[in-house]
Order: sequence, then structure tokens, then C-alpha cells
Amino acid sequence: MSAAVPCGLRERLAAVTGVWEGSYTHLSPAGEVRDTYASRQETRLEGDRWYERIVYRRPGHDPEVLDFRARFEGGELRFDDPSFEERAVLVEGRFLVFPYRWTADPGTEVVELITFVDDDYKARLWQRFRDGRLEGVTVIEERRVPGATAEVWH
Repeated sequence: MSAAVPCGLRERLAAVTGVWEGSYTHLSPAGEVRDTYASRQETRLEGDRWYERIVYRRPGHDPEVLDFRARFEGGELRFDDPSFEERAVLVEGRFLVFPYRWTADPGTEVVELITFVDDDYKARLWQRFRDGRLEGVTVIEERRVPGATAEVWH
């Protein structure tokens, strides 16, 4: 399936499951590089359940692992985490718009845009706002690892 072919959210995510490797670059609102590091993302779909594991690989630090679980609700993807307020919607079959905030930090809001350039390459952009002002931007570039499968966890 080409990323340019319009489809539903579940179908789009099913087309891009697997293992992705890439990099995160955190920028100030003026574009100055604050931090950069490698990452690994593992995603899988089981029925109507979405599983996502992200491993941040910061130089000089142990890997940081975040696990997320979600479900499809109508045309949206809703994450099953009480500390996380969010929803993700698909636009034109290839742009995933994902506004979210952590309940422990209500003054900070993130808007993530994921662009599926094709089924093996994607770019993600985070805009972080604190108290209504742009605090920073994160650019994430990722490529799918051919033949790799995501670890199964629940």
C-alpha cells in the first residue's frame, strides 16, 4: 500500500507495523539544536488493539523504554493511559494528527504530526506548547527495518 493512497486509520497503521529506527532532534523555537539521539520504535496491531514501544537511546544514558497501548474508537485511536490525554486522527490517508498532554503537566500540550512518506519512511514533528507559548520543536526521522518484527508484550 502506498502512503499516498487514502485509507482508514486502522488500515494505515496496519500497513506500517514493525520496527522503525531513526533519530530525534530537539530544537528551540528559534531552531537551535538542544539535543539529538537515536531511537527505535516497535509497533504491532492485534485485532483492534495497537501496541507501541519507543526506545530512546541517548548517548551516555541507559536506554529509556516507553510502552503505549491504544484502541480504535470510531475514526480515532485512543490510548489506554490515565496519565495521558489524547486522540489521533488520520487526514487524507497519510497524515496522522496527534494532540496530547500528560495529566501531571496540564500546562504543556504537544501536537504531533506524522507524515507517512511511504510505508517504509516517515517523518514526525512535535510542537510543544507550555502555557500557550511555543516551547520547542522535535523533528523525528524514521525508516522501517526490513524483515524485523516487534517484540510481543501486553
